[in-house]
Amino acid sequence: MFTLDSNILISYLNDDPKIAEQLLKWHADNEHFFIYVITEIEILSLPRLTDEELSRMQKFLREFTIISIDSQLGRIASEIRRRCRLTLGDSIIVATAQLTNSILITQDKEIIQKAKNLVRLQSIL
Repeated sequence: MFTLDSNILISYLNDDPKIAEQLLKWHADNEHFFIYVITEIEILSLPRLTDEELSRMQKFLREFTIISIDSQLGRIASEIRRRCRLTLGDSIIVATAQLTNSILITQDKEIIQKAKNLVRLQSIL
């Protein structure tokens, strides 16, 4: 199981071959993917999306379990933010991986550095 940071999905949308290859491999292996609702918002609000691309993205996002922000996630994220001094968004993505007991996939070097002792991490660089 994997939690995907926004930067992974944005790189996928930008046709990054390494990201696409890895995501397709995991998908073929029937891996389960989590994103949190802010990632969904970030992806669907990209200004460059045409109506056709937006429709394609909405279909693509149905492949993921979308984690909403609730009190439990908020408490975990606030503890992570306090301990690691991450931004609010980064704290929530780390908390999502922790809550779902999944591997966090990110390209964010700050998350990799600061959260390496909190969750399992993997980068696709």
